[in-house]
Formats: sequence, C-alpha cells, structure tokens
Amino acid sequence: MIASLALLAIGVVLLVFGPRLAAARWTRQAPRLAILTWQALTVAAVAAVVLAGVTSLIPITALADDLGAIVHACAVSIATAYATPEFLPGRLLGTVLAGVIPVWLLVCAARVLVGGWRSRRDLHRSLDLVADPGASPGGLVVLEAAAPAAFCVPGRTSHIVISRGALDCLSRRELDGVLAHEAAHLHGRHNLAVALSEILSRAFPRVPLFAVAAVQTRELIELLADDAALEAVDRVSLASAIVSLAEMRAPAAALAMAQSAAALRVTRLLAPEPPMTAWRHRLGAGAALAVVAAPLLLAGYPALSAALSDLCNI
Repeated sequence: MIASLALLAIGVVLLVFGPRLAAARWTRQAPRLAILTWQALTVAAVAAVVLAGVTSLIPITALADDLGAIVHACAVSIATAYATPEFLPGRLLGTVLAGVIPVWLLVCAARVLVGGWRSRRDLHRSLDLVADPGASPGGLVVLEAAAPAAFCVPGRTSHIVISRGALDCLSRRELDGVLAHEAAHLHGRHNLAVALSEILSRAFPRVPLFAVAAVQTRELIELLADDAALEAVDRVSLASAIVSLAEMRAPAAALAMAQSAAALRVTRLLAPEPPMTAWRHRLGAGAALAVVAAPLLLAGYPALSAALSDLCNI
C-alpha cells in the first residue's frame, strides 16, 4: 500500500508541475534534450499511475517468485477484497489504473498510428500523381501552386514537397535552408516524437501535461530541424525563408517548414542564446532518465529485495 501511495504521489506531482517546463528558457537552447524531457515526464506520469494500480492489486514481492506465487497472490487479493467489502473500492481503483488505462492507451495508439499511416498513404498517392520522376530527384516534389509552401511527408517512401510559388520567392540560400530543414525532419524521424505526444494527448485530452507536451513537442522539433539546417546555411537566410513561408498551410500528415512557432524561431535565429554547457546537458539528460526510472525502481524494489534475499539464502 505504501508503494502504491508513493507511486500515485509521483504521478500527481508530474501531472501538476510538469507543464511548468514550457516556461523554461533552456528548452530553446537544447531542443533535443527538451523533447527527451517532455517524453520522460509524460511516460513517467502514466507509468507511475499504472504501477500504482499494479502494486495495489498484487503484492509486488510475489513477482520475485514463480508463476504459481503470482497466481496465488492474485487469488488471495480477490478473496480478501470480497471478504472485506471496505477494501473493494481500492481494488476496483487498482483494476482501473492497472487494466483499463493500458488498454485505453493501446486503443488510442492504434487510432493515432493507423490514422496517421492512412493520411500519409493518401498524401503520398496524391503526390505521386503530380510528381515528375525525372524532375524530382531524391524524393523532391514540386507542386504547381502559386502559394509559397514547403513541407515533408515522412514514411517508408518519404517526400520533400515545395511549391512553385516558394521556388519563385526564395533565394538559392533560402531554398537550401528549407530543404535542409525538411531533410532533418525525415532523417531524425521527428514524426515519431509527435506521434507519442499525440497518443497521450488524445488518451487524456483534459490533462494539461499531455496537451502542453504535444504543443511543445511540435515546436521543439522545428527548433531541432532549424539547428540541423544551420549546418548548410546562415541564420539570416533561414530566418528569411521562415518569414517568406509564414502564411503557408500544409496537410495534417506533413511536417511543415513554417507552420509552427514561426515568430519564436525567427527570434531564436536572429538573436541566438549561448549554447547549453556540456555539464548542464549531461545533468539534464540524467534528470530525464531518473524521472522515468523512479516509478520503475519504486515498484520493483520490493521484488528485487525479495529476489536478492532468496539468492542470499541459497
């Protein structure tokens, strides 16, 4: 029971205070670390709540024994719950936390992943109809549209799409920056980070942590792609390209060049902050991993202790 309450406390703390990370300035300095931290916070919050349900249903020390001990522990827990009705609400809560939440997450994950795959498939098919293989090397597709636009479509057959209007209004350096930015999205598989945040925000739409994490993840992957693009072009050219494409609209299945956090990105490019020091980066990465590890260690420590005790008695 103590482990269950402690895990619930961890989950509540993460859910309440986690959204405050959005106000931290260091996330703009190290977007990759910030994405990792958001993922750590959201995954740890869910894991803490689910593990609280598991530990309230099954004595966790039983996990250190064989399958028969686990089944016996389950049977004893059920018998105790029905023999003492005052404990039944707690058992029901444990069942919801340990059983219903994981199943609901799987349902939401299937909806997001399958829906995203279908959207990308349809978009790829549409692009294949307008793409000229001879004029579009390396997956680059030029759309005959007057409105400036540039985006990428991830997937097994990825595409970088740019409109004729963008080609007409962008300089050569600006175009190089746009293509480098979109290539960074594809090579870094940034759509996976977006998908994870979308699954959790769809599963728990009224929980601020997951909603904020989804918005922040979309912004941070743009900063991360900007940093990669700076290896090919200068800051002024990339910022100018973002401004030129600021009014664009891209399909929902795509990752667009200038559709998210355009003002923040331009400011960051033209007035860059000093990079995060190596020791702070390592400290932040360690903290993110510790956030994920804490619920697992708290839930598994009794089982580990029991297993070590049994080993020591041999």
